[in-house]
Amino acid sequence: MNRRRLLMNALSWSPALLAGCALPRLSEVNRTGLVFAPAGGGTPLLSGGARKTLAMREYQQTFLVSGASFRCAPKPAFGLVWTERHERVYASNKKDPRIGYAVKNLATGSYLAEHQADIIMNGCSMPKPALSAVLLEARGGRLTREEFQHIVNVCDLSINASWFAILARLSDANEQAFEAKYNLPDVPLRANGQSPRYYAEFFERCVNYRLDHGCELLLEAMRRNQYGIGHKHLPAEITYLGGKTGNYGDYQHEGLFFYYRNTPYAIVLYTGGRFALDGHYGRIGAMFGGLFREHIA
Repeated sequence: MNRRRLLMNALSWSPALLAGCALPRLSEVNRTGLVFAPAGGGTPLLSGGARKTLAMREYQQTFLVSGASFRCAPKPAFGLVWTERHERVYASNKKDPRIGYAVKNLATGSYLAEHQADIIMNGCSMPKPALSAVLLEARGGRLTREEFQHIVNVCDLSINASWFAILARLSDANEQAFEAKYNLPDVPLRANGQSPRYYAEFFERCVNYRLDHGCELLLEAMRRNQYGIGHKHLPAEITYLGGKTGNYGDYQHEGLFFYYRNTPYAIVLYTGGRFALDGHYGRIGAMFGGLFREHIA
């Protein structure tokens, strides 16, 4: 199926299908004036350390003074005991045709494991951080307090009203320019089509400060996502961990980036066909724990 057909099909999905949670009020959001980013941020030829320094400066001079704020705190991996039963669940499901995953070393860029990594599914709530990055790119990091708060809302609490507000500010041209500039897979992001490889690549761009705008904000926002299952069977020594979840109908997705022994990694898992439903939510934790133990630890 080509991109045009995917876009046409995905655009026909109802708002309910796009929803990952209820739509709470946004009374905490008030529109204010623009907050401007520092000049010269994100020059592609800068070293990783210099890019991080500029990203931190942008974060301090834009988001931190905008009046927007986080509501959740970062959390570490949970460190549940890994048992023979978990190993059996992982071994019996890791090649299931209803799932796709990617395991990537974010320092070297190498893929350590793949299974249907380019499969495109309804992304549920997964595209929210990447769409936030598209908005930051389109505005050159210059957002209002309201827009910064929308980014926080979609990353840490997956608030759909803020997702729709971000979508309303973007065009297909914004998305295409973003994917082309950062050499990301060509998926129908605004129409909610997603693949495991897309998010593994997106995490890599964020962790290595390769986006020109918003890296520190996105990293901090994704560290506050509260809905994950995948971290349960990762070792408790992992204290820097973030990502995004998405679930609706037959779908249950999750992506994580984390540091293990000073090396950054990503594990992204997409599931359809009720793979993780009907009493089988534990399969998500088993898949993350198994992929970690087989390919990283």
